[in-house]
Amino acid sequence: MEYQDATKKTLYKKLIRLIAGMVILLIVIAVQPFTYENIDAGNVGIKINLYGSDRGVDNITIVTGRVWYNTWTTKIVEFPTFTQSVDYEPFVVTTKDAAEFKVDPKLNYHVNSTMVPQIYRQYRKPLAEIEQQFMRNTIYDAYRIVANSFSSDSVMSNRERFEDRIQMILTKNLSKDGFIYDQLTSAITPPESLRQMIDEKNASIQARLKAENQAKQADAEAKVKVATATGEAQALLVRAKAESEANRLRQQSLTPLLVQQQWIQKWDGKLPTTQAGGNASFMLPVK
Repeated sequence: MEYQDATKKTLYKKLIRLIAGMVILLIVIAVQPFTYENIDAGNVGIKINLYGSDRGVDNITIVTGRVWYNTWTTKIVEFPTFTQSVDYEPFVVTTKDAAEFKVDPKLNYHVNSTMVPQIYRQYRKPLAEIEQQFMRNTIYDAYRIVANSFSSDSVMSNRERFEDRIQMILTKNLSKDGFIYDQLTSAITPPESLRQMIDEKNASIQARLKAENQAKQADAEAKVKVATATGEAQALLVRAKAESEANRLRQQSLTPLLVQQQWIQKWDGKLPTTQAGGNASFMLPVK
C-alpha cells in the first residue's frame, strides 16, 4: 500500500514537472526575440541596430529574401523600390498677375535602392508618410515657383513649357534625396473668370473660322459658276465660229455657173409663166 502511494506521488511530481516545463517552453517560445522578415521582390530592407555602439541605420542594404534578426536589438524596415503612384489632394497656386489656379497632381516615382538607408536616416519615417510630407511639399514648391513666373493667360497657352519647368525642378529636388521622378500628371484648372474668357475667345475663334470657311466655300462656288459660264460661252462661240465659217465656205462655193447648173438640174422642163393685163403670156428668157 505504501509502495503504491509512493509510486503515485512520483508520477504526480513527474507530471507537474512536465507541465511546468511545457509552460516554460511556451513562454520562452512566445517571448524569444528571434524571427525573420521576408523581403519581397521589388523591395529592399534596411537593418536598424537598437543597441550597441553602432546603433542606428546600417550602411548595408538587405536584399530580397528571408532575413533572420533579433527583435530585441534589431529592427527591419522595408521600402518598396517598384514604381509608386500617388494621387495628391488638390492645392492652389498663384500666378504673377495674382490669378489662382487649382492643381490636382498625380506623381509616379520609384526609390533608388542604393539610397534607401540614407532616406530612412534622413526622414526616419515610412515611405507613405514621406510621400505626404516631404514629397508633397516638394511638388507644391515646384508649382508655386513656376506659377509665379507665368501670367495667367501664358499658363494656358504655354502648358508644355510650364510643365517642363516643373519636371526639371522635381527631377533635381527628388533625385538628390533618393527618389527617381518618372511622371507627373497634373490637372490645372484656371479661375472661373479666366475660364470664361477662354471660352469666349474659343467661341470667337470658332465663329471666325466658320465665317472664313463659308466665305471660302462661297468663293469656290462662285468660281465654279464663272468657270461653267465661261466654258458654255466659249462653247457657243466655237459653235458660232464654226457655223459662220461653214456659211462663208458655202457662199464662196456658190458661183453663178454653179447656181445656174443647179437650177437646170432642178428644172422640170416647164417654162415659168405670168399674167399681165388680159390673157397674154410672156416667156422669161433663161440666162
